[in-house]
Amino acid sequence: MERFVRLIVAGGVVLVGAFWLVALFEWGSTPWVVGIALAALGFLGVMVGICSELESDAFGVE
Repeated sequence: MERFVRLIVAGGVVLVGAFWLVALFEWGSTPWVVGIALAALGFLGVMVGICSELESDAFGVE
């Protein structure tokens, strides 16, 4: 499997788990904070996966 696909899928799985943590625990508790941190990491993974496949001149104007 391609690296960018792995990043997008892994980031999405981490995001889903993070959203469950945030939804199930009280605001400010340790698991809630871990969920927020995991959500940031999952989002970063998805964005790195997407941006790694974009061409630098894809949106250039000539």
